[in-house]
Amino acid sequence: MAEDLRHGGPADGDLKAALLREAAREEENCLYTSTNFYIWLRFLRVGRALLWTAGVICAAVAASHIIKGSDEYKALAAGAAIGAVIFPGLVRALRLDKTVRAYSKAAAAFKNLQDEFRRLREVWSAKPVDELETEAKKLFRAMADARKPSLTPPEFCFRWARRKIKKGHYDFAVDSMPARSERQLPAEPTPRGS
Repeated sequence: MAEDLRHGGPADGDLKAALLREAAREEENCLYTSTNFYIWLRFLRVGRALLWTAGVICAAVAASHIIKGSDEYKALAAGAAIGAVIFPGLVRALRLDKTVRAYSKAAAAFKNLQDEFRRLREVWSAKPVDELETEAKKLFRAMADARKPSLTPPEFCFRWARRKIKKGHYDFAVDSMPARSERQLPAEPTPRGS
């Protein structure tokens, strides 16, 4: 049986079908993972921007009260100065810049893999089974590499991603069109005056 899988025996069709089924599974996995990551990435970027903005506002408030030199708002100026240090410090302590870069890279990697798995199913499936298997193995290794960082966004991101996907946000119009060979070609235009 193992020889059949390697040398063009009757199991070639089974191997091809299994590879294409696994490619479809991984394509879907990549869709959910990348969408999940992109949703969490939005929260991370907004949170980082808010912390930096809060720091800048606090610095401006503290500086304006220090410049005025009035003793009336010493507590406000001191609190604003502390905020100007704490908010940017939180960005660094939480490693938000590094986290944003990691999620950006991972989301793009999974989105690219999603496209590659789709191409494996739709385009490369016409290749002989040995070539198809070689292409599939490359993608499976790339998928394993993409998973290495083990990023874990909060659960609500997955729920939101699932909701968006099920609503059809990531469906392509071209996928609902018949194949080119099945489409009706437009009728030849009739010459005027005929």
